[in-house]
Amino acid sequence: CCGYFAFASLTMAPITLNLQGDWAAVVQLALCLGLYLTFPIMLFPVNEVMEDSVLSAGPRPNRLFRTIVVIFSATIAFAIPDFGKFLSLVGASICSILGLILPSYFHMQTYEKSELKMWQVLLNWFLILFGIIFGIIGTYDSFISLLEDN
Repeated sequence: CCGYFAFASLTMAPITLNLQGDWAAVVQLALCLGLYLTFPIMLFPVNEVMEDSVLSAGPRPNRLFRTIVVIFSATIAFAIPDFGKFLSLVGASICSILGLILPSYFHMQTYEKSELKMWQVLLNWFLILFGIIFGIIGTYDSFISLLEDN
C-alpha cells in the first residue's frame, strides 16, 4: 500500500518485483517455498468436497482425481496472461466480503442487540459499508483493467 503511494504507476505487481539486491531473491524464494508448501493445505478441503460431489464410490483419497485437480489449477494459472489482474479481481470482490462484510455481519447476528455496545454496532456497520463500497470500486477497477489491452 505505501509502496504504491510512493511510486504510483511504477509499482510492479506482485510487489516483490520491486525489491532489489540480494534480499530480493531471498524474499522471492521464501514466498515460492511458502506457496509450494501451503498449496496442498489450501487444496485439501476443496478436494474433500469435490471428491464427495463428483466421485460416488472408490478409494479415498483418490490420487488420480487430485492429480487432475492440481494439473487443472496449474493450467489455469499458466493460461491467464496477467495473473496479477485476475488476482486483483478476486481480492477486491471475495476478500472484501470475507474480510470485512461477513465477520461484522456474523458478529451482529451472534449477539443480541442489547449485548453489543454502541461503538461495536457502529464499527460493524462502518466495516460493512466500507467493505461494500470499496469492494464495488475495487471489483469495477479490476474488471476494467482485465478488459484493457496492455
